[in-house]
Amino acid sequence: MSLSPQLRPPKLDDYKFGGWTIKTSKSRIMSSAEEANVNKELELPHLPDMLFIHNRLVLEHKDGLNIQFKPVDALKRVNAHEDLVHVSLSKEWLAARKNSPHINKIVHPYDWTFTTDYTGTYTHRNSLRVEETTECIDYEKLKVKENILFFDELVLFEDELDDNGCTKLSAKIRVMPSGFFVLLRFYLRVDNTLIRVHDTRLYHQVENDYILREYSEREDKTENLSVDREIWTDQNLIVDHLTVKTSVNHKIFLS
Repeated sequence: MSLSPQLRPPKLDDYKFGGWTIKTSKSRIMSSAEEANVNKELELPHLPDMLFIHNRLVLEHKDGLNIQFKPVDALKRVNAHEDLVHVSLSKEWLAARKNSPHINKIVHPYDWTFTTDYTGTYTHRNSLRVEETTECIDYEKLKVKENILFFDELVLFEDELDDNGCTKLSAKIRVMPSGFFVLLRFYLRVDNTLIRVHDTRLYHQVENDYILREYSEREDKTENLSVDREIWTDQNLIVDHLTVKTSVNHKIFLS
């Protein structure tokens, strides 16, 4: 007898690339029982409506570096004590939650947009070495047409903010003969208020003993955007029209 959809195990995939093992896991949203366990790990009074706790991207190198992108770790970076989005819509948004079964858990302000500055979970079996750098990802090299050896994308969490917008954290990876590229993107749109994008980009070239990581935060009020509204909902297009608020690059060494 086949398992019901909610009981099916995650879809697992893995790919060997030089000294790397790349793994992805994709599954359903969490169950109510799983939600209770997640609540014990987090201080947030409410969780995203679609939280894919079994979804993750893992990159393991033979020299000991381990990089993972995990939804619960990302939510640990959300402000659980303050609502820093001081917008006219926030009161209406919280009021809309009053008929929600979660409302009894809203006993203090929190970032209801689930904004996170999460860049991944990094460990090394010996010693993790990360250094700030002025070196940037060579996007021209990334534009060179190559065979795609492996590609995957997954959603870590998503919420429609009670139809007042969208907040979403997703990850995707592509592997080419010359290396691999990872994009972890947090996208937020609060209708008639603001659009925010936090991007973490990882790029590894096979000849290097390190990964380049670029982290950026972009944001603008919607009233200041001069592009068509259709672009607001396209993460790939709107990101180029938002003001950069923060940007920092790091080298993450393999050994």
